[in-house]
Amino acid sequence: MDPVLFMLVFIRVVIIVMFIPIFSSPAVPWITKVGFCGFLALIVASSLNADISGLGNGELFMSIITDFLMATAIGLVIRFIFDGIQLAGEYISYQMGFTVINIIDPMSNTQIPIISQLKQLLALLIFFAINGHHYLIRAIASSFEYIPVGSYILSRQFLKEIITVSSRIFLIALKLSSPILVAMFITNVAMGIIARTMPQINIFMLSFPIYIGLGLIIMGIFMPFFIRFIENEINWMILDVSKIIQLMRS
Repeated sequence: MDPVLFMLVFIRVVIIVMFIPIFSSPAVPWITKVGFCGFLALIVASSLNADISGLGNGELFMSIITDFLMATAIGLVIRFIFDGIQLAGEYISYQMGFTVINIIDPMSNTQIPIISQLKQLLALLIFFAINGHHYLIRAIASSFEYIPVGSYILSRQFLKEIITVSSRIFLIALKLSSPILVAMFITNVAMGIIARTMPQINIFMLSFPIYIGLGLIIMGIFMPFFIRFIENEINWMILDVSKIIQLMRS
């Protein structure tokens, strides 16, 4: 196998894989990440019939840039869903009074609200339960059909599509957090009325357990909606990845 061909395939594969939440975690050893990417790149490269022997240094450099841009675009589309879920958890945590209760996220090695961690873990389980990782591996393999190794085809439309898809972060966060946001707004109005009509009641101390209890109840009620919503978003993500790959060629 041509080592240059393997290197080009490996660059594209490793960038895409590193955007998948479980592989981007610092808890996963680097030897495992590199080994998995190398094994996947070896399988893909062995199935290609590309001839890059006639490419010069400049063409190889442009091919590497193209692979980097494509892999980053695909990786960002993957991350948009999980970032939107994390943002929804932050909205919910703020409304429930959990903003001071942060834990270390093993996937990003940063402190995030506990509700964000819960929703991200559930989304990750759903992602693997519906074989989302299988679709991503297929997307990686199909990307070499649309943008062959050694080519440097770029389209302006794919940048516009990435910006459009990035708005899904806020849509996902708003849709997932809207039931609790509405319930907390109604509760705040009710608390304000009670505070005005019965000032002898310490509404400030009473509101904490009410917000937490109400938030947990609503999260439990809307859990089936959350599961179906994440499944739909993952399906949309697969379509977005395919569309971005095709736009880079057009």
